[in-house]
Amino acid sequence: MRIENIRSIKNFRIFQDWSPPSTFDGFSDINLIYANNGSGKSTLATLLSPPQSIEGWKAGVRLDVSGPDSSETRSVVSAQDSFWDRVSVFNKAYIADCFDFESGEAKALLTIGKTNADREKELRTTRAQLDQLARDYQTLEKETKLKQSVPNSILKGIGTLVTSTLGGVEGYGRGYDSRSVSKQLPHAMTAEDRSTFDVKTEIAKAQSAYLKKVEVPKASIASSVQTATIEAALGRAPTARLLDALAAKPEHSAWVQKGVDLHEDSDTCLFCTGTLSQERMEALTRHFDASTRELQEDLRLLIGQVEKLDASLTTLPGTFPDSGLLYPEYRNRYASLHQALEAQVEKDIKGLTGLKKLMEQKLDNLHVAISLPREWRNRSYGGPNVKPLTEVLNEHNDRSSRFDAVRKTACARLEAYWIGEQKVAYVQALNDSKTADAALAANRKKTDAARSRIAELEDAELDPVPPAKWLNKRLHTLLGRSDIRVDPVEGNRYAIFRNGEPALHLSEGECTALALLYFVRSLNTRGRNLRDQIVVIDDPVSSLDENFTIGASSLLWAALVQPSVCECGAPPGCRCGQKLTRDCGQVFLMTHNFELFRIWSNQLDRLKEGVRKQRRSFKILELQAQAKKVEVGVARRVPTWRDWGSDKDREDKALRTRLRSEYHYLFWRAATTLISCGESPTIEHEMDAAIILPNVCRRLLEGFLSFKFPAQMGDFRVQMQMAIDAMDDGLTRQRMVNYLHQYSHQERVETTRGVNRPEAVLILHAVFELIQNQDAKHFTQMCEALGLDSHLLVDNAPREDEELAIA
Repeated sequence: MRIENIRSIKNFRIFQDWSPPSTFDGFSDINLIYANNGSGKSTLATLLSPPQSIEGWKAGVRLDVSGPDSSETRSVVSAQDSFWDRVSVFNKAYIADCFDFESGEAKALLTIGKTNADREKELRTTRAQLDQLARDYQTLEKETKLKQSVPNSILKGIGTLVTSTLGGVEGYGRGYDSRSVSKQLPHAMTAEDRSTFDVKTEIAKAQSAYLKKVEVPKASIASSVQTATIEAALGRAPTARLLDALAAKPEHSAWVQKGVDLHEDSDTCLFCTGTLSQERMEALTRHFDASTRELQEDLRLLIGQVEKLDASLTTLPGTFPDSGLLYPEYRNRYASLHQALEAQVEKDIKGLTGLKKLMEQKLDNLHVAISLPREWRNRSYGGPNVKPLTEVLNEHNDRSSRFDAVRKTACARLEAYWIGEQKVAYVQALNDSKTADAALAANRKKTDAARSRIAELEDAELDPVPPAKWLNKRLHTLLGRSDIRVDPVEGNRYAIFRNGEPALHLSEGECTALALLYFVRSLNTRGRNLRDQIVVIDDPVSSLDENFTIGASSLLWAALVQPSVCECGAPPGCRCGQKLTRDCGQVFLMTHNFELFRIWSNQLDRLKEGVRKQRRSFKILELQAQAKKVEVGVARRVPTWRDWGSDKDREDKALRTRLRSEYHYLFWRAATTLISCGESPTIEHEMDAAIILPNVCRRLLEGFLSFKFPAQMGDFRVQMQMAIDAMDDGLTRQRMVNYLHQYSHQERVETTRGVNRPEAVLILHAVFELIQNQDAKHFTQMCEALGLDSHLLVDNAPREDEELAIA
């Protein structure tokens, strides 16, 4: 049996007189649903748990469900229908019901217990053992306290030495005592390390003087010079008809060329007052034709570039500070690098001087090709690599920034040294106390075991020990740490501990992890085959980190889709006697966590053919909130389905593959919304655009600007302002300024805010114009990758006269 479709919802939150679009053909066995905030996802999950949505079902809801063989379909219109016995929903309401958040206790899991007669007999024996253990504990406790006093006195002596020497450093003052020393015992310095340890040097570091930060120069180097360009100029020759006299004496050419320019409007020689014939002037003009002048201009331009680069290189070494301003450990390395820079600059200047000399020779005799020496060919002269020097300066500045941390490190090393000096004496005393501790710990362990057994026996219908072991093992795997532990206690409940103490305040993520494990385990304790159940999971990792996302995804996949592990957590084939996890009849995984959506989407596309044949078909959906006109001039948000394909329809797989990057998805979602608006958007189109502005476009711009302005990562307002300042279009700048003022301070999506804003379409155009302005190549490639027409995103924006007409 499974849910085939949700036909109608009369009146429940965002669903008002709602029905799915006619193109939606229903659900599958495995349904992966992605939805942004405010789209109705959690509301839908709540409706699938009638006790959580009584008012919604009173107003009217209709589902189409099918039988085991999917051949017969019937409608479910009542919250009391027997169909709901097969449905399990995991959401925030389930977590709230699963835990007492103030006391941190969870419900026990049902298992099979022993008979009453066997239980009573064992209870009498176990209670007698518990009484004897209590008497033994008193004796052992006194002995342990006595033996612990010796090592504790040694710790106090070390603490006194540390505070008397390092008392001026934070963390080593009056609050530093034997307990502080005890925490550092595992880090005691070994005898080998102590033999080479310089106590005086480390004390000096602990009391070292602070050196100011130095300014890291920002090298401004002239444009680079390519020898290939110079070589081409040296090899060129003018196409002019040469005069023999000037060809024989090229050194006279510059003088004669200047004379030609002086006599353009005169036939009398300014030098000898003789007459210049027309034939002579024409011959000189042919000698100094356009090709000659063009070659001269190219050579002078190249000489100017060489001179500028020479000048900037000459001043470069002097922009770096003196090595004496750095901490001693950086001075030698810095001086060596600075000398290398000077040597490189000297070498480059020498090469540039030689190139300049060759070009000057070429200017003196343009008609003679000059060959560039082999060692200068195909070279590029530019700014030398000063990164190693700046890295040293940054290290120095970082040291100054971390001055207190360096001093604390020296203090920690001294602390480890002094603890190591006393370790031999301490270990001997500690061994005695450990012997007593071990006896006391063994008594506690036996006492805990006896109490747990008594609690187990007192409830014949419960056996919480195996579930507690299962929960602890999985919980530690999911959270990546073992500080949280659950133990069975009286009252058929679990006590939750953090580092051995009652965990009175669990975080939201810890509660979600425990609830998810409890939920998965409980699916096998309801007296019904998992294959006959329908499981709905709503945002299982909404408040947790990426590590838990992967772990939770694996847990749900193994439990609900593919048998991959034994119920005890071991690989299939272990001999514990438990069965493999089994896939359930129908799965709905709803999430706004794109990482979880991406992982499951990948796995669904890679389902083996044999698995799909066993009624394991799937469908990938998106629940979107789109605008719908309800009356003249009024529209509201309405949830609607978008089909991303299934195991039967693979046409959308290529697009799904590209959209598995959240940035690609956001770009595509914003672009398709804008394209649908066209040149004359309706009120529904304007609302669709306005709906995605606070969420989709904000996240799209955050992703794009974080790569364009990495130094301002995390400061969206500053990144936006930098991008806006680089725009030339006044209208686009103004739209983005309005957007910045509207949304730059929002930290979460405000889905109840009014969205009927005509300027939303204009701002959407401006968003893509900003991306194109910042990185046109990136913008074009994104459009090509997603099959979008880039002209519809930026070229269709209304012109200033059109906007004024609209206004």
